[in-house]
Formats: sequence, C-alpha cells, structure tokens
Amino acid sequence: MHQRRVRRFAAGVALLIPAVIGGRSAPEVISAQGAMPLPADVRTACDAAFAIVAKTAGIKTRRSNGSFNDETFRAPIPGCRIEIDGSFKKAEKTGAAAERLRDGLDAQRWRELPEFSADGHDGTSFAYRKDTAACFARGVWDGGADGEPEITPLDPYRVTVICGKAAMFVRPE
Repeated sequence: MHQRRVRRFAAGVALLIPAVIGGRSAPEVISAQGAMPLPADVRTACDAAFAIVAKTAGIKTRRSNGSFNDETFRAPIPGCRIEIDGSFKKAEKTGAAAERLRDGLDAQRWRELPEFSADGHDGTSFAYRKDTAACFARGVWDGGADGEPEITPLDPYRVTVICGKAAMFVRPE
C-alpha cells in the first residue's frame, strides 16, 4: 500500500516538475489522461448532448474530455465522450437514451449527417452537426433474433456519444 502511494506521488511530481522548470503555470499542465480544455463550441455541444440524455430514466452516465476513436472515423476526435449504460425497461416512459438524443438534437435544430446513420436489431449509430461542432452516437444492445426459436431481446443497452469539431467528422473511404 505504501509503495502505491509513493509511486502515485512520484508520478504526480514527474508531471508537474517539467511545467515548473519550463516556466509554465500549473493551469497549462496537461492531465495524466492528456485531456485539453475544450473549445467553446465543442463544450456547448457536449453540454447539449449531456442535458438531453441526463433526463433518461434508468441510466448511468460518465463524461470525459480527451481524444476518442470509433471505427467510423479516420482519426481520433478531440472533444468529449459521454458513456451511457441504461435499461430499456426503466426507460419505457421516457424513451431510451439514443432515441431521446436523436429527438432532442432534432428539436434543437441540429442537422443530421446521414452518412453516419445505421439502424438494426442490435444497435444504432447517427451523427448531428450544429455550426462548427458535431456529435456522433453509437448504441449497442442484444436485440434478440427473429429465427426459430425466437430469442428475446435483453434489457441493458450502452450508448457512446463523441462530440468534437465538425470538420473532424470524416468517414473512412
């Protein structure tokens, strides 16, 4: 236990010493995760997406800043990520997070980017843009099967939202 505390302390000192020696002030120091402050337009997009999904019943959310990737993008997107774990059963009255996000962005006059849209039994993906910011969402769940015997869909779902500069939202060729 003592060794862990010493290692953590040493790691923290190692991150701060170059900043102090180099004449930088502490606010310019990059965190251990490499997160940088968000541009105002990206922060506004993240706040809008979070406010929409936060009202969904039966969810747990985690929000973080950094650089995030998805198989849909050519390169990682600097911005924010909102991870949502939810329950379809608990969201029956409010609608699930992905559905609420799509409807909420539509209502706020965001423009859908159709090249990112896909829907199926086991998930959904879509992206919306407003001015110079965009948000991409991917929802995954076990949707069951239509075959014989029919397999009933499972309750939990996960949605990941990544928001960043709209210019970064380029699909691989």
